[in-house]
Amino acid sequence: MGLKYFGTDGIRGPYGGPQLNDAIAFRAGLAAVRLLVREGGEESPLMVVGRDTRASGVALLVGLTAGFESGGGRVQSIGVAPTPAIAYVVKQSDASIGCAITASHNPSSDNGLKFFQSNGAKPTEAFELDLDSELGKTETPTAVEFRSVADGHAEEVQKYVDAVSGAFEPGFLSGKRIALDCANGALSGIAKKVFEHFGASIDVLGNEPDGENINAGVGSECPEAIARLYQSGNYDFGLAFDGDGDRMIAFDEAGSKLSGEAVLGLLAIRSKEKGALAACTLVSTEQSNLGLDAALSSKGITVERVGIGDKFVSRLMAANGYSLGGEESGHVVNGDFSNTGDGLFAGLRVAQAVVETGRKLSELAAFYVAFPQETRAIAVSSKPPLSECPHLSRTIHEIEEEFGSEGRLLVRYSGTEPKLRLLVEGKTDSLSLQAIEKLEVAVRKDLG
Repeated sequence: MGLKYFGTDGIRGPYGGPQLNDAIAFRAGLAAVRLLVREGGEESPLMVVGRDTRASGVALLVGLTAGFESGGGRVQSIGVAPTPAIAYVVKQSDASIGCAITASHNPSSDNGLKFFQSNGAKPTEAFELDLDSELGKTETPTAVEFRSVADGHAEEVQKYVDAVSGAFEPGFLSGKRIALDCANGALSGIAKKVFEHFGASIDVLGNEPDGENINAGVGSECPEAIARLYQSGNYDFGLAFDGDGDRMIAFDEAGSKLSGEAVLGLLAIRSKEKGALAACTLVSTEQSNLGLDAALSSKGITVERVGIGDKFVSRLMAANGYSLGGEESGHVVNGDFSNTGDGLFAGLRVAQAVVETGRKLSELAAFYVAFPQETRAIAVSSKPPLSECPHLSRTIHEIEEEFGSEGRLLVRYSGTEPKLRLLVEGKTDSLSLQAIEKLEVAVRKDLG
């Protein structure tokens, strides 16, 4: 049975639409508490809730709280907080569940609900399926008292900030000049103070949220914003976060954006040098460029791949005891500190690598050369199993035989659109282009 309400990362959609509204939030809260009471035998479970800076987060908090409390639960709202802080508070407290009200890097018109289990990790597959099913069976009662929910417990967010800061040497950034972009999101008012605490000189943008400007022309999805900031002076490096603070994009001393793979790779190399990379393995996703595998193989590091989404990265890390993983999109999961992506912690680890090695960020990232990549998105009228597409199946097999370990391809249906997505990576541009053209011909023969 598949998921109806949950996507790659929780429940998300335009606020007020059929995918996400106050009634859905209420039902999600009620479904969660029912599941905890029934499966966990808890009489009055506690849920920790935080949100990013979107205006709609307040109404969703009210709905979610009303639902959870109507089922006998208790709610602790910690106000505006980065998503990894919510995960941290849940793990360190006696909470049974946590929820971040956020749509991450999406525009302010969107919002979402990201849940965490008591260990501070994204839900297991079984729990997510159970919660999705319970939500489907839960209706919104006609007589519900939606009352305002008081924010508080700012000290809980500070505990997270203190824990992040405590993992690094005091004053280690003294003399460094850093550019930060906080996306007008949940790290506004936090990131600048943390980096200044370590002695850095900071210039910041995207640090004035108004409820509507989150991710608006700033943040991890808008690298040109920090590029403009670089025009004002020289920086040792720059970091851009997304709206809820679980992603980080790095920029070198020239203002050039580093790929997510380069960041993951340099952190893996540095961890191995310090004897801190468990099983000499980095976990990434099937979207990561094969160039990462090739570059890290020469360093004695193995790359293991999972499906797209940092929840899958975290699940494999937890199952096998790996210590580092992430995605090209900017999620970095440092398993020794957290069970989820954490942009602030990852940014400090990049800064630490620069300081400890005495090298520029561009030099640290120079190990990585991406394989040439070709992608296509082909509209389809139906989505039969790929195994039932004879021309496509045969072509995939032929290309895989031809590439061996020096190339790869990914063929999958879009989860949100009537499209088939193709990705090919080979050691040369011509190999990648020839392969994807063969795939396109096969797709049209089978799917029209």
